[in-house]
Amino acid sequence: MYRHKVKALTCGVLAGVCAVAAHAQSIKTQIPFAQSPAGIAANSVTNRIYVAAPSYGGATDSITVINGGTDSISAQIPVPVGAQYPAVDIIRNRILVAGCNLYSENFSCIVTLIQGGTNKVLKTATITTTEGDGILGVAFDPILNKLYIANGSDLRIDVVDGASLRLEGSISTSGQEPFGLSFNPTNHRLYAVYYSNTVDTFDTYNRNLLATTTVGSRNVADAVNWVTGNVFVTDNVFGPSTTSVLDKNGNVLASVPVSETPYGVDVDPITNKAFVVSTGIPALSVISGSTNTVLATLQGVSANYVAVNFASEKVYLSGNSGVIVVTEK
Repeated sequence: MYRHKVKALTCGVLAGVCAVAAHAQSIKTQIPFAQSPAGIAANSVTNRIYVAAPSYGGATDSITVINGGTDSISAQIPVPVGAQYPAVDIIRNRILVAGCNLYSENFSCIVTLIQGGTNKVLKTATITTTEGDGILGVAFDPILNKLYIANGSDLRIDVVDGASLRLEGSISTSGQEPFGLSFNPTNHRLYAVYYSNTVDTFDTYNRNLLATTTVGSRNVADAVNWVTGNVFVTDNVFGPSTTSVLDKNGNVLASVPVSETPYGVDVDPITNKAFVVSTGIPALSVISGSTNTVLATLQGVSANYVAVNFASEKVYLSGNSGVIVVTEK
């Protein structure tokens, strides 16, 4: 069956610890795109991968749907211009896509809600019209159905209801510009990285700051292992760099050397591995979450964003000329 019914539906819907044996990584296939795709997200329950495909000034953007069984494109969903960062709701089988229209005289950042299965756009909503860097990242809480948006224009983290797309409030970043976001639904903690040397840990129940960690120098992305609670943060400096590992409270556990200029990162909570893509010398670094050391480096992997489908043990990388599929087996 499909990875044992998605490991008993994500190990009891985000509860429990799973363990499987490790395997080697290799490139399985490459899926070409007409133009460079942006963010990517995987639904490990439905075995579908969603890729933001900007038109770069066209009338509409799209979300490309990849069938994880065949690793081929199964649908193109037209969405408003500005598609950049998709997030998946595995419980309700929905996709939320955030981004900004940079090609209009009237600057605006929007969120689009899509129903998985039917691929129908349910609604859209404007998040901000403040000119600036706009939306820089997203994270989703599938339990409470909340989307967290790194709002670089207004220097805050917006909290959006996943059903109505209503802006419910915001989390203060103390005047800093939030960049990458990751969320752990098992302890309701949100991790925000800034394009600097700090990472903030927030309690999303009370929307208050729990800790500020000094690490790295140009942090851009993060991913959390919701089983162990550890967070992986990429430091996007030119040349040799590191990916920092924090515990659930924001304490630094390790700084792991990776390939040059790391950017995107995602985590397989079942195999306890982190996958970091670097853009300086294109490569994918595989980090063991048990030892916080690099297990393998796959050279020549040119991409910006990472999404792990832990049910099929595949890693999907987007950017440049398309999507690269890497398998652990």
